[in-house]
Amino acid sequence: MPQDDDSGPKTNVASLKATKSPWLTTPKPIKRLFDRFPLVTYPANELPKRKSIDRTRNRLYIFARDEESDNGSPSFNPSCLKWQTYLKILNVDFITIPSTNHASPTGALPFLITASSSSNPESSSLPPVPATKLEEWATRNGSPTSGNHTSEDMRYEAYMSLLDHRIRNAWLHTLYLHPSNYNAVARPLYIEPATSSSLVHRSLTRTLQSAALQEVVTASQSPVVDLEALYRESHNAFAALSELLGDDQWFFGEAHPGLMDASVFAYTHLLLDTAMGWDEEKERMGMELREGG
Repeated sequence: MPQDDDSGPKTNVASLKATKSPWLTTPKPIKRLFDRFPLVTYPANELPKRKSIDRTRNRLYIFARDEESDNGSPSFNPSCLKWQTYLKILNVDFITIPSTNHASPTGALPFLITASSSSNPESSSLPPVPATKLEEWATRNGSPTSGNHTSEDMRYEAYMSLLDHRIRNAWLHTLYLHPSNYNAVARPLYIEPATSSSLVHRSLTRTLQSAALQEVVTASQSPVVDLEALYRESHNAFAALSELLGDDQWFFGEAHPGLMDASVFAYTHLLLDTAMGWDEEKERMGMELREGG
């Protein structure tokens, strides 16, 4: 059996360890600097404390002030307030939770997560109910003796379009594109709670105002927004709704309020709410609302 050849040159491992390459040596000034670190070792930060949520009740995620969510105060967003009101009309048991569009599975508020219970553990895994499905869900789960359900009525569609287009367009301009109202209302409600960074404030402002302008421009079918026409159409829409209501307590002569009542309330309440901080001297949409009744 051939023997290993030990006659070749040998490497002295000990001598290699003792020899240091100048390229691997840390300069003494830098070494002395890093020898002083860490100067102070702080304890680990505590994990953020999340507010406990009652999962045995339905949870409606809306735009709302944190300090007002516990008592079910009205949302400052008309889309959220519409469904918040409608669920109350139908006597649906729910709590409101402040949220943002970023937390929504559809990218928009509101959305609802149904209650879970120990008797039905699978209920906690049910998908969230988006705004487009809230009327159907509320009809099934709310009180059958209150509220009207006229979303399939041709008149309902015609009058609801006044809210969804003419009044909404004026709302968008009033809130986001009117400088005084933006600084007094939109900025403290939508921008400042999100971050304390002035750079992020400016970025969010551009995003919100750009989206609002694009929607108004698209609706007006003109690259130039005619403000007189915009607010005149809003005024006429409120006048038409006032004529529809007439001397009745609820729209369409119903014995109980319904989705149309909740939809109109969502705008009129916010426009007339002094706590919103509107610029009364220039807030044209609110003035026209008062004139239109």
